[in-house]
Amino acid sequence: MFTDSFPKKTYRRKPLRVRCHGGGVSNRQEKIPGFSQAALSRTTVLAAGGGGLMSAACEGLVRKGIGHLVLCDPDTVEPSNLNRQKFYKRDLWKNKAVRLARNLADEAFLGTRVTGIGLKVMEAVRADEVPPADVIISGVDDELAREELAEYALKGGIPLVTMAVSTNGDNGYVQIQKPGEACWGCAFPRERRLRDDLANYRAPCPGTPAIKDILMLVGGAATYAVDTLLMDRPVAWNYREFHLAGFMPDVVERLERRPRCHLCGSHEPDGPAGASANRRGS
Repeated sequence: MFTDSFPKKTYRRKPLRVRCHGGGVSNRQEKIPGFSQAALSRTTVLAAGGGGLMSAACEGLVRKGIGHLVLCDPDTVEPSNLNRQKFYKRDLWKNKAVRLARNLADEAFLGTRVTGIGLKVMEAVRADEVPPADVIISGVDDELAREELAEYALKGGIPLVTMAVSTNGDNGYVQIQKPGEACWGCAFPRERRLRDDLANYRAPCPGTPAIKDILMLVGGAATYAVDTLLMDRPVAWNYREFHLAGFMPDVVERLERRPRCHLCGSHEPDGPAGASANRRGS
């Protein structure tokens, strides 16, 4: 359907019911320590972006049985997307969010409802087109959009998982923003972003270099991050940085709130626990 000139559509498949001695669809993942299918099944996730990162992360969420996934992206599918994003020939020149929702619904064996909205996420929020979200995932390629979404999540007290990858196809990061803890701005203060290409990961689309392997790695970590926000799966980090080639070490950090952060406005004094975050912002 089209709502006020933009596409919006919801897909839902009935949960798969089969008789077998090995258990149902969720049998194996429910054996993982700390995993809660009930928590996942009642959760609504708002996803900003409908490209390669979301194709990777949201396939995991849907197959694992997230309750409701809402995708927002105004772009259309192009041939260059097909090597790494969850689209097919039939999807060409159609809206990414709606077509990704359609394709993911085919994998919703646990009954996930998937909605695609052909707007930027903040446009959809301002138009009151999105339901209340329990978690937000950011997979946009614009640092200003990341900052706006991080601020929106802070104001609403909504956990946020931010993903980004580099244009050389080697590295990427996942950052977890929880209410009352270090935010995206603590991890990437403005002064750092002005000098550090790692934080920006920004180039004009279309034509930006992109490849599947780093998207799978970062998307998988983001899917795990969502689990840690909803259930008792263990996590010792709120910032992870991956380097495929290995010339630089991967980074696993537990960042603390940054004093005078321009987003979360923390004014806590410097201390040993905040050393890592302060070093990153120096």
